[in-house]
Amino acid sequence: MSKKIVRKNKAPESVVTLQPTAEASVSAFGYDEMLTELEAIVADAATRLAEEDEAA
Repeated sequence: MSKKIVRKNKAPESVVTLQPTAEASVSAFGYDEMLTELEAIVADAATRLAEEDEAA
């Protein structure tokens, strides 16, 4: 008589990802830095719009 081999599935390992808190992300990228980035984005957009108007 042959024996059956029973395989038990391992429980998946839980993966824990740590997300930065709002306070940690603000201190890493403060208000002044965000404002500077936003001003740069607006300036780039204005330049692109001017170039598109000249091309049209």
